[in-house]
Amino acid sequence: MPSRRHRCALVVAIAVVALPSTAGADWLLSLYAGGAATSSNTLAITPPSGDTVTIGDVSYEGRSWASPIYYGYRAGWTPAGAHFGIEAEFTHAKAIATSLPSAGLTAFQLSHGLNFILGNLTYRTSPACGGRCTFVARGGAGITYPHVEATFRGASTSAYEYAGLGVHGGAGIELKLIDHWYVVADARVTHARVRTDLADGDRLAGPFTTRHADIGVGWHSGR
Repeated sequence: MPSRRHRCALVVAIAVVALPSTAGADWLLSLYAGGAATSSNTLAITPPSGDTVTIGDVSYEGRSWASPIYYGYRAGWTPAGAHFGIEAEFTHAKAIATSLPSAGLTAFQLSHGLNFILGNLTYRTSPACGGRCTFVARGGAGITYPHVEATFRGASTSAYEYAGLGVHGGAGIELKLIDHWYVVADARVTHARVRTDLADGDRLAGPFTTRHADIGVGWHSGR
């Protein structure tokens, strides 16, 4: 389930898009679900003293439809008659290690979220398909805020932590159902260099590149 912070962000987004349009500007609110797959990576664990432990070829699964499921939401704004706009976005994915070739690290997962809080720049084409569909490209950057669950040398960690910056890019389509309401679908790639604290002062770091595919519903004030 979303944390209180995430629920507050959604309430703010709803309040923003509920405001009257400014000079015909288009406001967007969308909610989506889908799936994500994280590429294998190398983790480095640095203890307070001693040598860094490097763990290579760690593979992951997303378990996108196991609770808590993969989900996300966006709030955006595009000036009247423009193709470029801006968005705020939250994405909740997961990365659960399925192979840990290390005697020290016996469990590692971001099961309550490899979470991204992003600001996006978007480009929307002119309507196509007889005015019923619009193609969208988006890219952005922000922060990662995962829930880290790990056991290293017998000491366990389970906490939300700020873990560094993240970036993403992708493309999608919006298909009009009725006035103001759209089906939205996207394919994206995110990348983050996650750095997080473990128990006993150990520090874990590693690159996380994740492929996303999602579908949902969107509401536009001006279309």
